[in-house]
Amino acid sequence: MNTINTGNHQTETIAQVTAVYKDLFEIMTDKGVGLARVKRGHYDDKQGVYPATGDYVAVDWQGTDQSIIYRTLPRTSRLSRMDSFNGKEQLIAANFDYVMILQSLNHDFNLRRLERYLTMAWQSGAIPIVLLTKTDQAGNYSDQFVAAQAIALGAEVHAISAQTGEGMEGLSQYLQPDKTVVLVGSSGVGKSTLINRLLGTEVMETREIREKDGRGRHTTSHRQLFRLKNGGKLIDTPGMREVGMWDVSEGLEESFADVEAYFGRCRFKDCRHQSEPNCAVKEALRNGELSTERWESYLKLHAEAKYTNDKTAYLKEKEIWLKDISKFARQIKNKYQHTACIESFICQECGMPTNPESAGSQHRNHCPHCLVSIHVDNRPGDRASMCKGRMEPISIWSKTDGEWAIIHRCRDCGTLKTNRVAADDNQKLLMSLAEKALKHPPFKIG
Repeated sequence: MNTINTGNHQTETIAQVTAVYKDLFEIMTDKGVGLARVKRGHYDDKQGVYPATGDYVAVDWQGTDQSIIYRTLPRTSRLSRMDSFNGKEQLIAANFDYVMILQSLNHDFNLRRLERYLTMAWQSGAIPIVLLTKTDQAGNYSDQFVAAQAIALGAEVHAISAQTGEGMEGLSQYLQPDKTVVLVGSSGVGKSTLINRLLGTEVMETREIREKDGRGRHTTSHRQLFRLKNGGKLIDTPGMREVGMWDVSEGLEESFADVEAYFGRCRFKDCRHQSEPNCAVKEALRNGELSTERWESYLKLHAEAKYTNDKTAYLKEKEIWLKDISKFARQIKNKYQHTACIESFICQECGMPTNPESAGSQHRNHCPHCLVSIHVDNRPGDRASMCKGRMEPISIWSKTDGEWAIIHRCRDCGTLKTNRVAADDNQKLLMSLAEKALKHPPFKIG
């Protein structure tokens, strides 16, 4: 920290914000630690640079009394999320080198949530580090470790226990004198316990975790910066119940590099990865190179990023889509039950022609040769699904009346649907589905 002369007979001191208490800020300077408030006229129209924990600010230093913050200095990194209450950006921390993402191995482990944290971390401009905590309570956690590594592209994954010290030596490479680390994670993942161990003293309150669901109450109520003995810095944050996305276009590119790698391989440059032929994404989903869960996560986060980047365009596109669905619904009302599924068609999967008269009913909803269907409905007959992916048969379900139904799963979005077996369905394929279910029962036989 230092002092500068503004040229207006006013001396400004450079301070760092170490904690935020609503409109009151704790600051740290070479002269000491004190409290400060912002000069309103300097910040009313500049909410984007409103001070956050970790920010460097120019202040009129008043000692332990309330100093005045005049402006926020340029940031090297920033971590923010969507405030679900008002739909605005919520700045979490600034000026850090690493984002340590904590997930506990007992109850909190969730890959979809981890993807969100990784995307936020990459967007911040810092390097994400994944910490799988509470190894002392997890037993064999090798599967979780491998799964985390698979989606934490470009980021290191560490399994640790702040209680026993297991794996803690691996964190020293990040906790250097000239580095700052911000900790993020849900409530109860062990941030406070980790900070206490790193600082070598009980500075953070920790609380017992409920045995029923592994969750605890929030032990951190505000964002706070701590100094390590070697000069390194830690920024603690309250546990997040929801990880809302805010401006994560660059973060998606880093966090989902494995998904976006397929985009340049499609036949068409403007491929939407829905019903277009020779789509690399659909082919990867079909052969198992890309999991449906990973693809669904990307689509969901991409939609959120699109909303935050251009809310007006997003809402206009959604309005047009809803109007198209409503228009189609009016067209088929009182008509679908008689005419919607009686047309002949060529199967998009196997290329075989289909004669609807052989179905044994008025509704043809899958190919009788390969049993593949198309995901066009949300509800039967509404044609409202935007997916248009191919639905593959994965199993057989016997209804209470003895009639068989095929369980279909969409290759693109993972949606499950059931469709009654038709009279002309391929009997060998039907039997192979039934045999597959018998070979892999959900319980041990004998």
